[in-house]
Amino acid sequence: MTDRNRLLFFVDEGGFDDFTPLFVEIGYIVDFVDSQRKAIQLAKKNQYRAVVAEFNYNPEFRDRVSNIESLLATLESHSVDPNIIILYDKINLIQFEQLKKRFRINHSLNFPINKKELTLCFS
Repeated sequence: MTDRNRLLFFVDEGGFDDFTPLFVEIGYIVDFVDSQRKAIQLAKKNQYRAVVAEFNYNPEFRDRVSNIESLLATLESHSVDPNIIILYDKINLIQFEQLKKRFRINHSLNFPINKKELTLCFS
C-alpha cells in the first residue's frame, strides 16, 4: 500500500469506540495517535489520504479555538487534499462552526458516532 491509503486517526480525549478496525477494513493503513504533537509530526512526514480527528474546545486556549487547528494548518501545507473528518460534541457546535470558517473540513459527525455514517464519509 502507498501513501494514498494512509489515514491519520487523532483522538484527544476519547470516550468513544476505536474505529481503527473499520478503517483497516475499508483499506487504510492507520496511524493512531493521542497527542497533537505526534499528529503534527506525522502530518509533516506522511501524505495522508484521510484524517479523522476529534475536536475539543477549551476556553483556556488563548490563541485558538480548538485542539486541532495546528494539525489542520499542517495538513494544508503538507498533504494533498486529504478527506478530513471531524468528530465533535454538540455542546461545542458554536466553536466548531468557527473552526469550519477557517479550515476545509469534508465531513463532520457529532457524538455518539454511528459507524454506518462514518463509513459513508469515505464514499
